[in-house]
Amino acid sequence: MKGSLIRAELQRLLSRRFVQILTAVMIGVFGVTVAVTMAGSRQPTAADWASAVVQANSNNEVHRQLYDECVAARQPGASAVDRAKYPSPCRLTVEQPEDFLYDTYVFRTSIRPLVGFLAAYLALFGFLVGATFIGAELASGGATNLLLWRPERVKVLGAKLAVLLGSIGLFSVVFSAIYVATFYSIAQATGYVGGVDSDFFGNLIVLVVRGIALAVMITAVSFGVATVGRHTAAALGLLTAYAVVWEAGARLVMEVLGYRPQEPWFLSTYVGTWMTGSLQYYIGYDEYGHVEWWHGAAVLGTLVAAVLAAAFGTFRRRDLA
Repeated sequence: MKGSLIRAELQRLLSRRFVQILTAVMIGVFGVTVAVTMAGSRQPTAADWASAVVQANSNNEVHRQLYDECVAARQPGASAVDRAKYPSPCRLTVEQPEDFLYDTYVFRTSIRPLVGFLAAYLALFGFLVGATFIGAELASGGATNLLLWRPERVKVLGAKLAVLLGSIGLFSVVFSAIYVATFYSIAQATGYVGGVDSDFFGNLIVLVVRGIALAVMITAVSFGVATVGRHTAAALGLLTAYAVVWEAGARLVMEVLGYRPQEPWFLSTYVGTWMTGSLQYYIGYDEYGHVEWWHGAAVLGTLVAAVLAAAFGTFRRRDLA
């Protein structure tokens, strides 16, 4: 009986016209991105390399000079003026010639931002699918009809959630693998791969996995909010209200009032940290705060758990008719 419920929910998910349209849009956007990347890239010439080497060497000399000045400003006996010029920790930046191949798609330097965009697209895809999958059935009465066949509310909602998260997770894994492999192939064919090694690919895999996990967590949140609100619009409305009132409005008010630090109060901080691994933010003179990836994991995990607990509790108790 459990297997039949899972199969029925999977069939419902895959047969939804909205899901099919969103999937087509995702594939279409991917195709456009690939086409634009290929059209704007060419393999570097000898002149391109010569110019890139000159620019890299010139920039690295400047970086070295700034680094030496920063280190000197932090030595005992340095003046307060020198210390004030370098409030941040000293870091030596080293640029590679491939960073200056302007008309060439370089896999090493471009793939991480592209994976960041992929994570955002997958999260939006999961959010919309998760909200409409349960919200449309609750609003139309389809969930009530389903419970006549299987009058076990928690199991029915759990099956829907499991099918949804499993499908989004599988789709994200396959799509991400194709995505990264495609851009690697583009770099080989019409661009430049760059200096990549096992550490680079290891970090890239971690970034991709974090993007997939983010998409799954966002999907779970939208599913839970739509369940509590009994409509797809509940999730969309909450997202819009949060973005406008808190992320934009509250941030603007804090900026006007000069409140520091702002970053720990916004969900976007923890989403970004989950993807990037760490974030340093300014507090005051020579004082910085840090948010690590595990802070992001804790905040997002707590949010998912709270929303799903509310969703299951509400779905189990209330009248759906």
